[in-house]
Amino acid sequence: MSILTSLTGYLADRLCQGSTRKLIAGWWYSILLVTFLLLMLSFWTVSTRTSPEAFSSVWSTIILIILSVGGTMVMRKFHNSFFTGLFIGGVVATSQYFFLLCLIYGGYAKDRQNVGMSGAEDTIQSIVSFSQAVLLGSFALLLLAHRADVMDHDSNLHNSGDNRESEDEASYDPPSLG
Repeated sequence: MSILTSLTGYLADRLCQGSTRKLIAGWWYSILLVTFLLLMLSFWTVSTRTSPEAFSSVWSTIILIILSVGGTMVMRKFHNSFFTGLFIGGVVATSQYFFLLCLIYGGYAKDRQNVGMSGAEDTIQSIVSFSQAVLLGSFALLLLAHRADVMDHDSNLHNSGDNRESEDEASYDPPSLG
């Protein structure tokens, strides 16, 4: 883990003036950009392909939209360990899903080329799915290495909204039973 932390620290120094939070945010925004690109490709797929291909494209877009909304909420508001861990798990699962989609779209492209049709759209989707898988996987590693920077230990979810104890609670001495 220390190798990963030092590598991401180096990237933060080179790209974000030493701020790992800016590096994490920039990585997240690049994932959102590729999500938008996949959304546009999904519209193209629905209009030009058969039902199974269209369904897989639409389903992957829905998963990414849910991950994008939930991830943005975790990054901005819900900074506790439960939501951060849930988010990391969702990112890893989505990364694996997009790696499988990369292989499936690559197979579709090869099948289309074997029968003399153009496989350009499937090749594009395969490349974009692979890039999304790599971005999500590396983001999960980045978030895992610097989850303490994302988590806010003074949030309302940790201490029921009040950061200070009253004098009565701090000096309370329970009665003895003996």
